[in-house]
Amino acid sequence: MSTSNKQDLNSYKKFRATDFAVYIFVLAICLILVLFLTSKNDNRIDWLSRSDWTHFTGAEKYEDEVKFFSTGRVINHRDTSTAQPNPPVNLHSSHLKVSGDFRIDMELSGVNNESIVQFYGQVPVIYDEWRQEMPSVRVTVKSTEVKVQIWDGSSVNSIDERVFKTDLKNEIDLALIMKGENISIVVEGKNLGTIPDHKIFESGTVWFGADAKQGSNGWSLHSLTVLGAGQENVEIVDLFNTKVSNDSQNTLRNLSQKNKRKIPIGVTVSINPLLTDEKYKNIVLGEFNMITPENSLKPQTIHPLKDLYTFKDTDNLIEIASTNDIQVHGHALVMGKANPEWMQKTPENERQQIMVEHIKTVVSRYEGRISQWDVVNEPLSEDDVDYSAEQKGLRRHMWSDAIGEEYIDIAFKTAREADPSAKLFLNDFGLEKDGQRWDAFLELVKRLKARGVPVDGVGFEAHVYHSPADTIDPNILKRHIQELASIGVESRISEIDVLGDNLDFQAQQYGDTLQVCLSEPTCTSYGIWGVTDLYGSTTLSDRYPVMLGDSLLWDTSYLPKPALESLQAVLAQP
Repeated sequence: MSTSNKQDLNSYKKFRATDFAVYIFVLAICLILVLFLTSKNDNRIDWLSRSDWTHFTGAEKYEDEVKFFSTGRVINHRDTSTAQPNPPVNLHSSHLKVSGDFRIDMELSGVNNESIVQFYGQVPVIYDEWRQEMPSVRVTVKSTEVKVQIWDGSSVNSIDERVFKTDLKNEIDLALIMKGENISIVVEGKNLGTIPDHKIFESGTVWFGADAKQGSNGWSLHSLTVLGAGQENVEIVDLFNTKVSNDSQNTLRNLSQKNKRKIPIGVTVSINPLLTDEKYKNIVLGEFNMITPENSLKPQTIHPLKDLYTFKDTDNLIEIASTNDIQVHGHALVMGKANPEWMQKTPENERQQIMVEHIKTVVSRYEGRISQWDVVNEPLSEDDVDYSAEQKGLRRHMWSDAIGEEYIDIAFKTAREADPSAKLFLNDFGLEKDGQRWDAFLELVKRLKARGVPVDGVGFEAHVYHSPADTIDPNILKRHIQELASIGVESRISEIDVLGDNLDFQAQQYGDTLQVCLSEPTCTSYGIWGVTDLYGSTTLSDRYPVMLGDSLLWDTSYLPKPALESLQAVLAQP
């Protein structure tokens, strides 16, 4: 080859190398630009990976899926006549803040077992033995149909329901598309139909809930993503900080610590608002140094099925309480109400074993973390006919029918064995007045102590719902506490709440009762049955529109009442 040809060939090779390098450079720039534009314009949120599933009752997190199983949780009405479903909501986790149109995409498996997802515009409110349904959409997927139900907060029942017949495989893609005033249901890319949204997401928030068919093997969620129609109309909101400063010298807990007695000032707590309502959270964790779970420890909540305990709600409460140096009072191990259906249907000759196993399991799990228990709740009857010599005032229910009065002995001895360090209480209402109820209760405690039953204390519920019938006379309350002290039994004010028709009367009842407790060495704590009237248990059950009560220290707008000032003044006394 000639010299000139060699030079031309070398020049061509250099040109091709340069050209290839430029090509690679341009391609890299294009790819970077595409990725940049994609990241800027696609606000898709991976809700599955951004959520905490470890605290969600009925869910187990694995490497590439979340498995859901049935909890069978229901809320039995106070007369145990009907049961209201109480499916779980993922509260100790992230939720969505939304505006305008958006869509939620999911990959599910186990559809042949029945998959149930529910998206809440507002979190349900769980009162004392009933659940207020808030706006939500539930999608139940079976192999043969997809059922969509809407709640708008106006009824315990869904107000709109559509069923779409279909033929589905075990693994599917499911999408809910919120557009305008409708929700479209898309399965495997096919739009099955639409349903009016009934303004269920008008609050601008979305919470995830799920359930499974009882008796099935459950189902799995493999992906959960959210996409907004615009750049910023969907965002994910993480759980707020559950550590609260209590530096204010005027909080009840700090005033109590300055008081000579230093008794814990407690409050009954509902897990739903504690994890979703920041004002509620700040009051609970800032004002009080003892909490009582309102429903999380009741048998129907923590032991909904014979072979299933659902501890996560209580674990959440205890974890938060520990972070804020708050004691936990356990309510309640054995009671005539709030028992799951399977317990109620157990043959009488098996009930003692069921009761003992339940107490052992629950108390031993929380040994050292729950400092005291209502072992038996409300043992006395509400019917005058039961105050005969034979019945001795005992309430008739599934435990007393099967075992007799000795159910109380067995319950206390089992709890003592499960946690020897915990204080054990017998809790009831109406003990603040003289009469046959108090007489029967005092005789019951004396019999129990004579039999060696480890009753450490008595809880005076101190509910004041009717004036003057329920009015607490501080002199009578003081005498009753002293009578218990004379037989070696402590006392506590366990569940006080006072009707608010007259705010001065309400303030006086709260203050006088605290004053009595502070004046008696054997009164060990003072507990209020709720935080704010917004979630108060005196709300009328199953009434829509909801009729809120007025018995607590903060009103429905979180404004403090004179009753709070009354407690502060009593605690601040020398």
